[in-house]
Amino acid sequence: MIEHAAFDEIVIASHNLGKTREISALIKPYCHKVRCAHALGLDEIEETGASFCQNAQLKALNIAKHSGKVAIADDSGLCIDALNGLPGLYTARWAKQAGGFDGAIDHVLTRMALTQKRQAKMVCALSLAYPSGHVCSFVGELQGTISWRASGRNRIGFEPIFIPHGHNSTLASLPTEKRNALHPRASAFKLLKEHIFCKPAITLHQPHSEEVRHATV
Repeated sequence: MIEHAAFDEIVIASHNLGKTREISALIKPYCHKVRCAHALGLDEIEETGASFCQNAQLKALNIAKHSGKVAIADDSGLCIDALNGLPGLYTARWAKQAGGFDGAIDHVLTRMALTQKRQAKMVCALSLAYPSGHVCSFVGELQGTISWRASGRNRIGFEPIFIPHGHNSTLASLPTEKRNALHPRASAFKLLKEHIFCKPAITLHQPHSEEVRHATV
């Protein structure tokens, strides 16, 4: 049984500094060295998957292959029922097209101005990939609703308009510790930790295979 550090080094397959900081904080207790793809001069791959899980797998496998190290990647987004699941996989693209998340938030609120159907969920997929091609994926979901206006000081992504179930404030309005605990990335990482650190280590000579596990809050 693995209880603590199982890897000498893990590479985070992202150039996003905020995302890299969050993932690094999660995996540091279980790894001697954490590096990011940007620091190694490795480019991110285009996200062509049909799901958050597929995109995370593509990114993790790409960096594992080119670095020769175990790699971890995430893909996340907001899925709104009234918008048929959008922005979903296109969350980052919506922000880019709107000139940033503030513009994308305004766009969402405008499109939803006349509907009472506010249900939504935040999704995060984490994939851990080995140079051999083996990959394990873990998906966390946080159910909630879309607020009528943006609020909160921690303006990360669409969090200023997402109210988690059981709360009266947006994710961006919650204390950082509470926000981090609720985030679907934390749920996905909990599954990853239980799977990777509570079972025998996965050997690096396995043929390509994949496994996906889900958690919903």
